[in-house]
Formats: sequence, C-alpha cells, structure tokens
Amino acid sequence: MGNVAIGVGRRRRRWPEVEERLTQPRRLLRQLSDVDSGRLRRLIRSGDLAPCFDAAEDDAGLDEDCPICFYFYPSLNRSKCCGKGICTAVLSAKPHPTQLSIEAIEPKGRRNWINK
Repeated sequence: MGNVAIGVGRRRRRWPEVEERLTQPRRLLRQLSDVDSGRLRRLIRSGDLAPCFDAAEDDAGLDEDCPICFYFYPSLNRSKCCGKGICTAVLSAKPHPTQLSIEAIEPKGRRNWINK
C-alpha cells in the first residue's frame, strides 16, 4: 500500500523525429557565418521552430507561404504579435538586434536632413 514505484507514470519528453536534412536552411538570401547550427538544430528538434522544409515556387498542395521570401511551405513559424507565418530560413537570416546599424533603422535621407 505504501510502496510507490519511482518514475512510473512519468514519461521523458521525447523530441519529435526530424530528419537531419530538415535542420539546416538551404534557401538563404546570403550565407551567414554567425548562424549557430547546433542551436538551430536543437530548436527544430525541440519543436520551437518549424523544420527547414524544401520550398516550392508555386502552391502545389502546400497551405502556407512566407510573406518575406514568397515560397510555399508545409508549415511555418508563427509570430507572437500578429500570428503571421515566417519560414525558418528567414528567421535564421534575421540579424541580431545588437548588430543593427543606424542605416537599417533610419533612412539615409532623414538622417542627413536632421544633421543639416
């Protein structure tokens, strides 16, 4: 009556089975040297990021398209603010916030107008 088996009823969280080829983005606009492939692989296997599916040029039965790169995918990552889908290749190409330059934040014309 007082005996309790340790670990019975608990399951260890298993990561979804994802093929290795789906853990690396293939359609990047530019090759990035600062992409941490180990971290990207871990996020995809844990289910926090969508796998890097092969992109399609046209809607061949695929439901969603990325509004940034305009390719179709079986599933996309969802943004927290508006719920729009963004592919993993675009998310991995996004620069880190500390690496943004003033040129990316503010148009050149406005900055030059302010400095005059």
